[in-house]
Amino acid sequence: MRLGRIFLLVAVLLIVVLALVFWSDLGGGGELSDADIAATAEAMETIPVVYLRQPVSRGETIQIEKIDRKDLQKAVVPPNVYFNDVVDVVGKIARNDLAQGTYLTQNDVLDDPSQLLGTDLGSEHSLLIPEGMVAVPVPINRFSSVAYGITRGDRVNVIATLGIVDLDVEFQSVLPNNTAGVIAPGTNLILGNDLRSSEAGIDVGWEILFSDFFGNVVAQTGTGGMTSPKGRAELDSLLEQPMYLVPSEPQRTRIVSQTILQNVVVLHVGNFPLIDEEGREIEIIQPTQPVEGQQQQTELEPQAPSQQAPDIVTLIVMPQDAVTLNYLIYSGAELTLALRRIGDGTQTLTDAVTLQYLLDVYRIPVPAKLPYGFQPRVDDPEPPVLENDNVPED
Repeated sequence: MRLGRIFLLVAVLLIVVLALVFWSDLGGGGELSDADIAATAEAMETIPVVYLRQPVSRGETIQIEKIDRKDLQKAVVPPNVYFNDVVDVVGKIARNDLAQGTYLTQNDVLDDPSQLLGTDLGSEHSLLIPEGMVAVPVPINRFSSVAYGITRGDRVNVIATLGIVDLDVEFQSVLPNNTAGVIAPGTNLILGNDLRSSEAGIDVGWEILFSDFFGNVVAQTGTGGMTSPKGRAELDSLLEQPMYLVPSEPQRTRIVSQTILQNVVVLHVGNFPLIDEEGREIEIIQPTQPVEGQQQQTELEPQAPSQQAPDIVTLIVMPQDAVTLNYLIYSGAELTLALRRIGDGTQTLTDAVTLQYLLDVYRIPVPAKLPYGFQPRVDDPEPPVLENDNVPED
């Protein structure tokens, strides 16, 4: 509507100017006076006005590729209302949904996203997320959050630590498999679980049943559980006799750590405050269960001020990175945040760290098997206990 009115005023001025020129050529009024010429020139003078090349949504940050300039008649442009340079518009926030071709005025844009609070635009936090990115929560503790040293606006790297094990492709179970014996079809014995109640609980025994009781049974397997893992056959070099080896413990997990995200912006640490319709913060009251044997604190007793340590952080990432983080969290991976220096935008290519990496890069030798050793035997090295340490009594 505003654009149509501007074009209508321009058309009226052009008609008036053409009528004056035509009337002058007919000799009706003689030559135009200097005042008429000055007024005509002033009416024809143009100034640049910024307009939208593409539509923008409410709350959107206006980018330079969505705006341009166009010359309009100065007489129809109100002073100090429209923008004359695109530099003055780039980075401002759209107050409302603006259509393509709109000439931007001071009332169409805002300088601060917080000026839109209290409207139906959305939360204040969503306005801080750049276009094309999303916010995703990540669980933290004191270790993974740099001892709670991160805060809103910091930039961090995300390090993922995974535990890898070998699986049976068909069963999708951890190797080694358990061995089992197969009972041939026919009138053979079947071993089944026999649950018998006792004073101490439930005892698991074996119950011997005949297969005829169950009809035609094709086959049955019997296994010893974890006491019968599948091993491998090896030939003893000294005795020259084949031997069957089974593992002495379950499969050990292989650990690997790698930086998966760099220079990620922290949107918030801990829980976001809840805001009501009037923009006031709502106090969250966590219900507490009284500890057995401890008297419940009355309302008149003063409570010491305390702040609960945050257990979650919200990061601003690309949509694909958000899916990656979600998968890692549900897969049980450990995520650690590394705090970056302010203004440091460098991207460093890191190597994944495994046990082999530590031995090779840091030149850590595998200890040789010697005919002597320390006494007493040390399997798990522990730090020394000093005289000033408070050692708890057993």
